Amino acid sequence: MIIGSNPIANARCSKSLEAGAKPKVVAPPGAEFYHLLAKKIEEGEIEWIKKNCEEDDLTMLGRPEVDNVVDAVFVTSSGKNAFSTALQAFTAVKS
Repeated sequence: MIIGSNPIANARCSKSLEAGAKPKVVAPPGAEFYHLLAKKIEEGEIEWIKKNCEEDDLTMLGRPEVDNVVDAVFVTSSGKNAFSTALQAFTAVKS
């Protein structure tokens, strides 16, 4: 799961595709996408989840083989937001 729509999100998606993953980008409706990332979404290589990211996404947007738990999360959105801060705290506790 990649949170954001900028060039860094594009790079993360590219690496995920190279590894054989089917990336999901979480960004709100109306988000402005980096042009190469937008092309990958239009071509169906990447799925765009049109919403703001929420904590429940971590256990709902993953692969069915692992009970929908997300394998990896890349936060690429700029600035601080409540979810990014909470995610950082969550991952620090789990590490």
